Amino acid sequence: MTDGSLPLENVLQSIQAQTDLRERIKIVNQTELRAESIENMNGLWLMDFVKIRTDHGPGKVGRDTQVEGFDFDPDEGFGEETAGLYDPNSQYMLLQYNHFGVRSSAIADYLSIFHETMNNRYTLKPKYDGDVERRLLNQGITRRVTFAIDVSKLTREDRQRGAPLSEAIEYGRSVGADRIKVEISVHGDRGRGLTERARDGLNSLRAIFPQNPDAVKKLEVAGKVNGDSVTEVLDLIAHRLALEFNDLTVGTDLRYPKEERWRALLRAKHAWNQVLRP
Repeated sequence: MTDGSLPLENVLQSIQAQTDLRERIKIVNQTELRAESIENMNGLWLMDFVKIRTDHGPGKVGRDTQVEGFDFDPDEGFGEETAGLYDPNSQYMLLQYNHFGVRSSAIADYLSIFHETMNNRYTLKPKYDGDVERRLLNQGITRRVTFAIDVSKLTREDRQRGAPLSEAIEYGRSVGADRIKVEISVHGDRGRGLTERARDGLNSLRAIFPQNPDAVKKLEVAGKVNGDSVTEVLDLIAHRLALEFNDLTVGTDLRYPKEERWRALLRAKHAWNQVLRP
């Protein structure tokens, strides 16, 4: 949150007070987004964000019947849902991952522009395993950065976030590559490391991954505290804070109900109580 922005809780209260669903729609990256449901439960904000999608989508099919489309009214389309939980005390937000749904950067932009007359700016940064984050910060010397990108999965927004890597990305696209794997490293003098630009590229990939996990296939950094210490390799994808639930109940419409997804977020928060501290 930048200086001068309203506390996020104030924005959530404003969204909750706006009962006209059409008035909640905002355009983010040329896509219609809406906070569909929003409730305060014992001081925690539970939300469901929806991306309104009117392009090609799935159909319904039976074992003995061919696939067919759905009947929509002129102003209807597919709704891709992403549940969220915000704790004002810790200022952490937990989000469901939905490959076709609203991503964290779009949610941050939506909340930033909801009050069109205010100069609010919110960002959502990924939370890594606390020990890994500490070890990364302690690496005063970066010896090697290794990453793999699926170029075909990168969006225009991803390419903007990955500006420090633009030459490698554009080269891969120009030769028709689907995937780029890059390793940059230094050898010899134990006290010598890569320049700060290596960290810029690393941070760019860390920004892309939460929004588009399918695009960043590998992200590792090898570094050391000082010239006399041992080089340590950190996998920044494997150590990103995440939980997977395999016991959610699907509704009769073959969708995960909002209440099921909210319960999963509450379970995740309980599991991470010692990690997500103010």
